Amino acid sequence: MQNVNQFDEHYAREQLRRSQHLFRRLIKRFYLNNVVNDVIGPTLDVGCGAGQLLDKLPNGSLGLDINVFLINELTALGKNVSYYDLIEDNCRFSGIPTNTFKTLVLSHVLEHFDEAAVTMRKLFAAASTLGIARIIIVVPGKLGYASDSTHRTFIDNAYITNNQLERCSGYQITKRSHFPLPNVFGDHFIYEELKLIYDQAETA
Repeated sequence: MQNVNQFDEHYAREQLRRSQHLFRRLIKRFYLNNVVNDVIGPTLDVGCGAGQLLDKLPNGSLGLDINVFLINELTALGKNVSYYDLIEDNCRFSGIPTNTFKTLVLSHVLEHFDEAAVTMRKLFAAASTLGIARIIIVVPGKLGYASDSTHRTFIDNAYITNNQLERCSGYQITKRSHFPLPNVFGDHFIYEELKLIYDQAETA
């Protein structure tokens, strides 16, 4: 993952500024709803950023982020957030209560890791111990991935297949979708996203 120093106060201010821009808020709403529509119950939002998704999640949801400046700002606004460093904790979700959250959301998080497949397996295993029933992953399309120098791993359907991630730590993919356009536009539209939904796999 990129250097944590990149998530400084300037980064936090820019995140918050962009979240308040009227036009961006209008457009962002469609993307947020695309995630929220698949959420079940209180949700753990990892990498919550400026808190736009958190605002739409069910009561009892919790936002986690590595940026202390963002956490301080969101806390002051009354949002339910906590500082959390995935790397330092080795993706174990230490301190997160069990049987409290039903959904785990990782929106525009995994592409920042050098070994995203390894990170996914660790996170999914930890999610299972928490009693998480559903995991929602959102990652950028090809053009969106290439537009950000902090991105480390391009995750698409081929990456999932090649790394045998259709089933992972007791979860299996139940839905794959591209938003807002079909996959073919991912090479030409910077805001194209891939959404993967994992549900707890049925045991024989």
